[in-house]
Amino acid sequence: MAFRMEQIGRYRITGELGRGAMGVVYRAEDPSIGRTVAIKTIRLADAASDQERQFLRDRLFREARSAGILSHPGIVTIYDIQESGGVCYVFMEYVDGPTLEKLMGGEKPIHKDLLLHILDDAAAALDYAHGRGIVHRDIKPANIMLTSNGAVKITDFGVAKFTSQQATNTGMVLGTPSYMPPEQISDLTVDGRADQFSLAVIAYQLLTGERPFTGNTAPALMFKIVHEEPIPPQRLNSTLGAAVDVVIRRALSKDPKARFPNCEAFTKALRNACAARPNWKPVRQGAIDEQETVAEPAAAVQVAARPPKPATTAAVPSRILPPEPVPSGRKRSTMIAFLAGFAVVGLMAAGLNMLLFHNDSPPRKSEQVIPPANDEAKPSPVGPAAGRPEPPPPPVEQTKPPEEEKPAREEKAPEAAPEVKVPAPAEEPAPRKAPAAVRKQEPQPRDATVRVVTSPPGVKIMFDGQPHLMCTTPCEMTLPPGRHTLATVGSGYREQQRIFMMPEESSQVIVMERAIGTVVIHTTPPGATIFVDGRERPERTPAQITLPAGAHKLALVKEGLRRQEQDIDIKDGSVTNINLSWTR
Repeated sequence: MAFRMEQIGRYRITGELGRGAMGVVYRAEDPSIGRTVAIKTIRLADAASDQERQFLRDRLFREARSAGILSHPGIVTIYDIQESGGVCYVFMEYVDGPTLEKLMGGEKPIHKDLLLHILDDAAAALDYAHGRGIVHRDIKPANIMLTSNGAVKITDFGVAKFTSQQATNTGMVLGTPSYMPPEQISDLTVDGRADQFSLAVIAYQLLTGERPFTGNTAPALMFKIVHEEPIPPQRLNSTLGAAVDVVIRRALSKDPKARFPNCEAFTKALRNACAARPNWKPVRQGAIDEQETVAEPAAAVQVAARPPKPATTAAVPSRILPPEPVPSGRKRSTMIAFLAGFAVVGLMAAGLNMLLFHNDSPPRKSEQVIPPANDEAKPSPVGPAAGRPEPPPPPVEQTKPPEEEKPAREEKAPEAAPEVKVPAPAEEPAPRKAPAAVRKQEPQPRDATVRVVTSPPGVKIMFDGQPHLMCTTPCEMTLPPGRHTLATVGSGYREQQRIFMMPEESSQVIVMERAIGTVVIHTTPPGATIFVDGRERPERTPAQITLPAGAHKLALVKEGLRRQEQDIDIKDGSVTNINLSWTR
């Protein structure tokens, strides 16, 4: 803005807290009671038409009033909303601490205890809003704040749907769509599980230092959110366990029905999954770009291009240098071996040549061959075995007439050389026995042990559908190599099944989810006290209660009326309706 705002209504402006795409957030003081507030301004005049402006105004006021009824320590309270001169003013609670976005941009990662604390408190606040029919739809680090004493506050309730609608009507994307769930991008009906997806994106970013979905353009980013799966967190942060991958993958499911039943169930499962690796630690934002990666060749080349650090210079050549020197060395080794073999063949040819031309006549001086001392060598025959590298064989019977040897003796040495290249007879045993000996030394596949860990523990596991192959987690089971199945049995949790290969997948981590159902109770007259399994509930009829799957005893008490009791059987994922009318 070109001028400095000093007063909004009775509120005196004391500072500027931030700027957004459609307005500014100010810090102000209410002089009547001395309370510090935050005032967010939204320029309705930026709408494209009068019709759109009126639509946005009605929607903003309606949703801001809905947010105003929320009274929760984890939600920034909205005090008032006004409009003047084409600008809407939302007066809300002032938070004297930073946003999560600012904390994430620090030089060090957020401590893991604070990380889980933020997620837990944010989940509790969101579930509270969802229970009252309000979905935030714009959960992101900039909308999660911390007070000076560490309390977590979610802000921008009431304007989140407004900004989403603005993006739909004008084509503008306010802020980043990185935290939007697929159903919101696809313009489908959303519920509390949409906020759970956004919270899971934040959790992924806090744990790995990277967002699960990225793109150079908004359409490319939205396509990935709707159609592609993110990289498992454990691949970006090796201190995390496989259980974290399972929890995050479920919370980021494309289908909202496949996610956790609420945000608190998600953060509780994530806390348990992290506890499976006590030494885990989060990664600072952007730190992945500074790490040496050896698993991916492209990343390795990129790291090699950076100036080496003194502490790691010695380790660099064996890990990340390009592989060109290795093939060159192999070529030299191959050439040396070829030359050596050629020399051996030449020596063998020379020896064979001497044998072929050896006779009773005196040798020529140029042959440099010492003649035999007696005539015993005269009848020595020449056969196929003479081409072997071994010493000359003992005398054998002649297979050709003596007169046929003379032309052979008169041949020139170079013409006899091709006979040396004739391969050895097939009946030679040495080269054929070697492979058989190697095959006998190959180890046979052995049974392997699979270890199963569940969160929480104490769950019965059945392998391959065999009742005799059962154990209670954490436990181990010895299985033969190959394909196997496991299933949870009668644990009070939702049943889970898996297919795995042994021995490749010898470690299985399962995050259990309690089997729950819903009971809706209506009484005439209303206001009855509810007892479940002998314990009084805080709700009064009409009420909607979530209970673990199984048998329960329900009792309804109304002053002046007879106590009503009945047994109810809650099925997993089902809704049970109870209607009771008292008669005097």
